[in-house]
Amino acid sequence: MPYDKKPKMILFDVGGTLFAGGKFSARNGLAALRLAALNPQDTTDDKLALLWDEYSEKIGGGHKSPFGVTLDFPLSGALRYITMNAGLRFDISVAEQEEIFDRYNSDRKVIEGVTELLETIHSLSIRAAIISNNAMSSEGLGLAIKHWIPEENMEFYLTSSDILLTKPCADIFTTAANYAHLNPADCWYCGDSKRPDVDGAIGAGMTPILLDVNSSAPYEYRTDADREYLVINHWNELTQHLKKHF
Repeated sequence: MPYDKKPKMILFDVGGTLFAGGKFSARNGLAALRLAALNPQDTTDDKLALLWDEYSEKIGGGHKSPFGVTLDFPLSGALRYITMNAGLRFDISVAEQEEIFDRYNSDRKVIEGVTELLETIHSLSIRAAIISNNAMSSEGLGLAIKHWIPEENMEFYLTSSDILLTKPCADIFTTAANYAHLNPADCWYCGDSKRPDVDGAIGAGMTPILLDVNSSAPYEYRTDADREYLVINHWNELTQHLKKHF
């Protein structure tokens, strides 16, 4: 079983995997971003919300490449469009603007067991990184994760908007493995969704782990199209597996 072989790197999804979030509110994120500007008095939260809706309507969603891969558009483009049209000026980077918008656009909490799992991975000298379907840049996402988990030891962050391609496209997984100078077979990938995370990881040659908090079994193997993968209902299960085997 691949789960009995020590991985050289464990990579993680973000939403639903490291964090549980509430209802998304672009208006709340933009309101916080306005207050971070040098001239917040030059526009209003209502104006920013209207610009967000306007931009979203013009861009649309569900764009696909000729090969059928869903494409992600960078959040930085949306924020530039909105803040520049509103006349806002900043003395912070676009990545920092992304982090502020992200921090305030929904309620968020670190999923139970994540901190202990990351500490265990680090103690076992296993490298860790992020692959996320995310409109944030890798720099912005890194700032966001560091805000919520200051002690995290991620080696790098790769988002779909960095390269436009989204999971389950195998390319985003192999890009991360190549950047880490690793064979995908030496990597585990942890996520909370079957198709983008499990299917994507398997397609790239990585070993998947699915977090299913609704599963009655704390630790089980499931099979789909003759492909077996590990499912856990709490991150403590993976922590114990790592400590036991490695």
